[in-house]
Amino acid sequence: MARPTISWFSPRRLLQIIGITAIVVTTNASPDVPADPGPGGTAPVRPFRLDQVRLGDGLLQEKRDRMKEFLREYDERRFLVLFNNQAGRPNPGGVEVPGGWEDGGLLSGHWTGHYMTALSQAFADQGEQVFKTKLDWMVKELAACQDAITSRRDGDGSGGQQPDNNTVGRVSGKFGNALQLNQGDQEQYVTLPQETINQLRDFTIATWVNLASDHTWTRLFDFGKDTTVNMFLTPRTDTSQRAPRFAITTGGSGQEQQINGKTALPVKEWVHIAVTLEGTSGILYLDGQVAGTNTAMTLNPTSLDNPGNRWIGRSQYADAPLQATIDEFHVFNRALSADEIQSLQSSAAGSTGGGNIAWYKFDETNGTSLKDASPNGRDAGIVSDGGSGTVAWIPTHPGYVGALPEDTVLRLGPPRWAIYGGDAATNTWAPWYTQHKIMRGLLDAYYNTNNSQALEVVVKMADWAHLALTIGDKNQPGYKGNLTRADLNYMWDLYIAGEFGGANEIYELTGDARHLETATAFDNRASLFGAAVQDRDILVLTHEQNPGPRRTDRLHANTHVPQFIGYLRVFEQNGDRDYFEAAKNFYGWVVPHREFAHGGTGGNYPGSNDNAEMFQNRDNIAHAIAGNGAETCTTYNMLKLARNLFMHEHNATYMDNYERGLFNMITGSRADTASTADPQLTYFQPLTPGSTRDYGNTGTCCGGTGMESHTKYQETVYLRSADGSALWVNLYVPSMLSWEEKGFETKLTITGQGPLDIKLRVPAWAQRGVKVAVNGEEENGQVPKPGTYLTLSRTWQTGDTVEMQMPFSIRIERALDRPDTQAIMWGPALLQTVGSPPMTGGSSSNNSGYWELSLYSYLKLDGDYARAAIVPTGSQTAAGGDPLFSVRAGGSSKDLTVRPYYISDSQPVSSYFRRVEPRVVFGSLDTGVANRKRNDGLPHYDVPVQGVASPGTDGPTFLDVVWDRAPFASQDAFVDAVAEVVGAFVRAGVYSGKEGEAIVGKAKEARAELAV
Repeated sequence: MARPTISWFSPRRLLQIIGITAIVVTTNASPDVPADPGPGGTAPVRPFRLDQVRLGDGLLQEKRDRMKEFLREYDERRFLVLFNNQAGRPNPGGVEVPGGWEDGGLLSGHWTGHYMTALSQAFADQGEQVFKTKLDWMVKELAACQDAITSRRDGDGSGGQQPDNNTVGRVSGKFGNALQLNQGDQEQYVTLPQETINQLRDFTIATWVNLASDHTWTRLFDFGKDTTVNMFLTPRTDTSQRAPRFAITTGGSGQEQQINGKTALPVKEWVHIAVTLEGTSGILYLDGQVAGTNTAMTLNPTSLDNPGNRWIGRSQYADAPLQATIDEFHVFNRALSADEIQSLQSSAAGSTGGGNIAWYKFDETNGTSLKDASPNGRDAGIVSDGGSGTVAWIPTHPGYVGALPEDTVLRLGPPRWAIYGGDAATNTWAPWYTQHKIMRGLLDAYYNTNNSQALEVVVKMADWAHLALTIGDKNQPGYKGNLTRADLNYMWDLYIAGEFGGANEIYELTGDARHLETATAFDNRASLFGAAVQDRDILVLTHEQNPGPRRTDRLHANTHVPQFIGYLRVFEQNGDRDYFEAAKNFYGWVVPHREFAHGGTGGNYPGSNDNAEMFQNRDNIAHAIAGNGAETCTTYNMLKLARNLFMHEHNATYMDNYERGLFNMITGSRADTASTADPQLTYFQPLTPGSTRDYGNTGTCCGGTGMESHTKYQETVYLRSADGSALWVNLYVPSMLSWEEKGFETKLTITGQGPLDIKLRVPAWAQRGVKVAVNGEEENGQVPKPGTYLTLSRTWQTGDTVEMQMPFSIRIERALDRPDTQAIMWGPALLQTVGSPPMTGGSSSNNSGYWELSLYSYLKLDGDYARAAIVPTGSQTAAGGDPLFSVRAGGSSKDLTVRPYYISDSQPVSSYFRRVEPRVVFGSLDTGVANRKRNDGLPHYDVPVQGVASPGTDGPTFLDVVWDRAPFASQDAFVDAVAEVVGAFVRAGVYSGKEGEAIVGKAKEARAELAV
């Protein structure tokens, strides 16, 4: 019997001393190993079941327990309301839909799948029956809904397509056409796509309005969840002045933060109305003039937590619908100046260029769709409230189940080719993404809890999907026959609506050739798949380079990462190497070329369109930091991709990056609170200096993947070879593994014996020495090399121990494109500077500058920043006992506090700082020579960044290059390195010979300064 025990130094909550113990039974590896279910099921390295690994006390279990408490408290009946509506089944009284995007809008149903997956994983953790009881009930109810919908199929069905009986008022407007609302018998309003609101903090909303009545409390716009959480603008209040009001609240009408006008808007006259918010200052404008102000605004659109209701002309309350004509509705993600507001009086866009988030001109002549005139494609839709309830529609194909009619999925393809937008009758959102989440939730119910009914339901859904993607929308007028490869390419190349999650990963259990055909139907072959096979990075292109026909110049990050997860699943089923190469090459486009220090990716940059969910151009880090960005669920999917690639190609770099994303963005995505009112999860995790994280996200994609992430932390701690001959230890966290097939169990003590290869990951960050000892004796035969695995091959005996020591150290990481933009890393954890950095120019109330640090003067020969530059304070956070560090700010400035990224509160923090080292210094010795940069041609972008020359002339400084060679064995070795770098800089013309001599001379004098 064997007992390998692994332990190492680490902080209390992040990586703790753990013990692995094993009972090993000798077995012979079979040359023909059968496949396992799930990702990696045919790979040479495979996962353990979730219930085989238990986490011990520490950071991950704390985060998980908070999420489990939310799952435990949440009423699962809320998820079935919309499904029952489609199935014609009754709902219990008083049960409301979850809200957010799970509110009956075009993405409804996706959160149901996430919740089921999270329940199954929560049950796998400790076997607590409450989670399985909830899950079993949901599966039973979904099966009943599926049966009820299919039973209606006694003829040709429309799939739930609603007749278009809207009478839309299209009239002459202020500039071109305008939209006339509620002039007839129908109650009409406009619904906007979620991206018009969910990326706003500062903003301007401006429009023309011509009131047809003097009703009070109608809403020009109203964005929110309900009567408690909302943000609205009413043209007329019921106060004595009948003046307009803007208000935002998270506590109902009694807690509104308001901007009030002073005079009533006239009826049957055009009036321009705008509201701006910048920091805490809000302004209401009428006809270009200031009509009201509030300088104490503490709420902004992020306070609404991705509202599900985004309306023009409708109130969250039971107020009368807006009777008015509206024109030129602009949404900006900044506060326009008074001059810019004034410019909108004389032309449709004035001097602004139009709303950079959305711009509705209302120039259509018919239909219910409203085109977005901005570059972002956020079309809106007109809705008529008929009040007739859910129609018992007839499905086109058997096996469908969903929270929306089948038609919302089928309309994506021919002959209608629906696009993303807010029109519930004609647009779509991401229908196959939603189907994937439901199916994935059912599969996880089967995998993790052995619920056989879940498998039955998902197989029927897979059969339906095969029909939907081969035969298609057969009952639709204009139908021309089965879908072709060209049809599928046209579908998947569409922004957002073509998003299908990893729907091609789920056809793995039946062995049915139709299901594999369905999986390959999801190939995005219009442009991206072939480019990925050939390793041509086309994630961001100039408009001239765009191959079309429907793809955007920048691709949406979280749309495309899951596609490649799915391609790996296809590879595991059919062995076609192109699928593996596509996934591997795609991953290489993102890491390291688009990866931030916290493991996230995506964001805006100067000259790009305004959509922080999209990829930034290749090698752009420093100019993609500002604003929102780094969508949390993109990192969730990048971790899945890295893990699955590792199972096939055992490159430790995949696990290094998995660890980075896990211990920063994923752990940092859950607030350190006990609240169960919502999941307390992030959407974006911005890197802007002085930014804060916002938590909540009921019903959103990141709220869904977050429920999953925080209930499956154990999934990659250990992996095993397919033949059972090796154990891979990937993450050093408190944990216990039970490997029944080999009689392998982890505890502090074990009994048993037998051969086993234990492969210990040596993290790339472990640069300060790694020691491995077996039974107290250091392993001298192998030198642990950072960024690899160390293999211990032996026949283990009872009482054997393995000890591993990996000291954490401070290191600095430089941005690829601007070396003076840097991040502080401590092991795998990013250290964030607490507080808002000082202003560096301009009068904006937002923090536009960085903390500026000079650190080289504190370094000694070993190059260890922790000696004096960035040192532990000896104090800890009150909540979790997490370590704090002090950074020497220099001069008269107060030292700064930095802390691990995974600490999750709402304090302003900075992930990057600017390195300012103006002169070449060694300790306190000043050479008198400027610390100049080497010209490395940075930045070097594949797609231009506005206002930034590329290729440029930037590069690392002289001191950067010297200290990159640390540690130095002696003063003489240091002087030799300085002389060598000086020579290179002199030859490159950066320094004169005289300057080089001065630098080398001071280096020789610095023996006492640099002594360790």
